[in-house]
Amino acid sequence: MLAVISGTGFYTLGKEKEDLRVSTKHGVANASLVTFANEEIVFLPRHGKSHLIPSHKINYRANAAAMRQLDVTGILAIYDCGIVSSKYKIEDLALVDDFMNLTGAPATFYDDFSLGIHQKDFTHPFDERIVDTIAAVSRSKKIGIKDGAVIGTTIGPRRETRSEVKALEKLGANLVSNSAGFEMALLGEGEIDFAAVAVASYYCAGLEPNPKKKKIKHDDSLTVMKNATPKLENLIAGLASELH
Repeated sequence: MLAVISGTGFYTLGKEKEDLRVSTKHGVANASLVTFANEEIVFLPRHGKSHLIPSHKINYRANAAAMRQLDVTGILAIYDCGIVSSKYKIEDLALVDDFMNLTGAPATFYDDFSLGIHQKDFTHPFDERIVDTIAAVSRSKKIGIKDGAVIGTTIGPRRETRSEVKALEKLGANLVSNSAGFEMALLGEGEIDFAAVAVASYYCAGLEPNPKKKKIKHDDSLTVMKNATPKLENLIAGLASELH
C-alpha cells in the first residue's frame, strides 16, 4: 500500500475511510486511510489538515515511525519548494535526486548508541523501484516532471535571506525546503522505501524575475500547489496501482 506525505497546499486526498492516530514511542502521528483511484492509500499532511503545524514543530520522528508501523510498501513525499537556481521555474514538478541538511538541527532516531552504532549510508537515499515507477508513470500519463532536483533545507518558518540563497546554490542546491532534510533523513534511517517530488512554488529572495514583486507570499505558493494538484493526483493514481 502506497503512503503519501504532503505539504503546503495539499491537505486532502480522495475519500477518507479511516482516521489513523498512530501511537509511536516518539509521539502520535495523525494520518488517514483514504480511497483514491480505487486504491487504499495512507495519507499524511505533514502540517496537518488545516496547516496549523509550522515546519519547525512537525514531529518528523513520529511521522516516520508511524509509516514503519503501518507497514506501507512505499512512500511518495511531496514538497513545495523555493527556487534557488535557473534550472526550475514556477509550477515545475521535479523528481528529487538528493538533499542536504546543514542546519545543525538533529534529525535522527539515534540519540545514543546503547544498542549499537547506527550510521545510515545516504549515497542513494531514494528507492530505485519507486523512482523508476514515478518516471514511467509520468511518461505514460504525460505528466511533465524534470529531474535532478537537489533540495537544501533551512529552519523555518521564515524564508531565506539573499545571502543564504546564494550560499545554497554554491553548495549545489537548486531548490529549498523547510522540511525535506529532516523528514528524508528519518525515512532513510527507518529503512522505509521512499521517493520525493518537489513543486517549485516560489522564487527565493533575490531571484524573482519580476522586479515589481518585492515580497514572497504564502498565498502565492498555495495558488501554485492548487494548480499542481491535478498532476500530483494523476501521478499518485498511477503509483498506487503499481505499489499496492
